[in-house]
Amino acid sequence: MDLFIVESPGKIKKLKTILGANWKIMASFGSFRTLAKDGEDNLGFDFVGDRVKMRFEAKDTKSKKIIKDLKDAASKSTKVYIATDPDREGEVIGWHLYEILKIVNSKIVRVSYQEITERAVKNAISNPRSLNYDLVGAGLARSCLDKLVGFKGSPLVWNLGAKSIGRVQSAVCHLVCDREREIINFKPVDYFSVFVEYNEGFKSFYSHGELESTTEEESDKLQSESVRIYQRQEAENLVEIA
Repeated sequence: MDLFIVESPGKIKKLKTILGANWKIMASFGSFRTLAKDGEDNLGFDFVGDRVKMRFEAKDTKSKKIIKDLKDAASKSTKVYIATDPDREGEVIGWHLYEILKIVNSKIVRVSYQEITERAVKNAISNPRSLNYDLVGAGLARSCLDKLVGFKGSPLVWNLGAKSIGRVQSAVCHLVCDREREIINFKPVDYFSVFVEYNEGFKSFYSHGELESTTEEESDKLQSESVRIYQRQEAENLVEIA
């Protein structure tokens, strides 16, 4: 018998009608592991060189039972199909499932589908894939940043009467809002760019005044285009001089 694991228990009944009696279908009930509450500031992860070493634990008592039941079922199954949602969170949950089940079953594959229909589900089973580690990495990084921002930043605002500064999404939302305000308030203006193209394959841009850059990177950025000329006559005069 093969084991088919989804996130939501609400999908099990429909999947049973599609897969039949030779399949065991179980649910992870969404995310079931979280970063442990240990280490510096109870972050549950450490920086080791240029890597992040994470430690995970069951979210609660219910999650502990889910993990135990999934391990028991996987150990008795011929093959395990991880069918969590195809988004970033679903891929991370799939990774967590793989990490806890690979100890008891080496035959684990990832399947994904967009709709619970017989055609979509059976097509997914016929075309298993590997975990998308780009999505997994993005999800795990988000988990670390959420905790890093929340745990390290929140004490700074306790004396102001606030309970928390939120998670990393709060800071990102602020950046997005600032950018949106810039877009709304932006006033387009016509301008001219004056430069010389050399036969050797590079350009020289018109500039004036002192470059205030302090690094090579900033200098390159400042000289990546001409000083903007806002009057056509002035631009034409510069071309004539050149």
